[in-house]
Amino acid sequence: MRVAVTVDDREPTGVVDAVRGHPDVTEIIVDRLPAGDLAIDSVGFERKTLRDYVNSTMSRSGSDLTDQVERMTAAYDHSYVLLEGDFDDLASLRTAVSPESVRGSMASITARHEVPVIPCTNRTHLVDYAIRLGRKHLEEPSNRQLAVGSVASRHEPTAKRMYGCIDGIGPGLATTLYERYPSIQALLEASLEDLVRIEGIGETRAQTIYAAFREGDGRVSRTDQN
Repeated sequence: MRVAVTVDDREPTGVVDAVRGHPDVTEIIVDRLPAGDLAIDSVGFERKTLRDYVNSTMSRSGSDLTDQVERMTAAYDHSYVLLEGDFDDLASLRTAVSPESVRGSMASITARHEVPVIPCTNRTHLVDYAIRLGRKHLEEPSNRQLAVGSVASRHEPTAKRMYGCIDGIGPGLATTLYERYPSIQALLEASLEDLVRIEGIGETRAQTIYAAFREGDGRVSRTDQN
């Protein structure tokens, strides 16, 4: 499934170029959004660098990001805050705010506003992940009845719920993945060989998992990694 993406006209050219270059984008519209920086139908995304995130959540004047999140939840059915960077990058910011406090604010926004805050490594991965999320929200759900317990509870950790959204990965394997890789970043650092070794995964599922959060389809052969 391919999607149309609206990019706020205040976003830098690099973001527009990253969206335009994505193979799953049919149309890109640059316009003023009521909230957020990217929109795919009724799904909104606020894009932040790590430094922007710290400045907007920890400023003395209060949390600008809280206001932005509230506007997004009013404007869209689904909202996300996506960060250009990873948890490991927090220590290198050299701000007066500790990495622990920043992680705490991410948890607070996710828990209190039900808007996941997700580190995405870099801009390319952020755009790719936003498009994948938007596409998943727009895809027609299956008409097949799901067994009780086949969908992770909204109270489960965000990473675990996201693993359960990968094609062919049910709640059991999502739990297995989460126990091995408790964050998206940890999963991104896993090799195809690492995934194949997990009981119940196999090479076909490993390829699907490996591709889920990567640019393009992300598929590689195990020999390519050696």
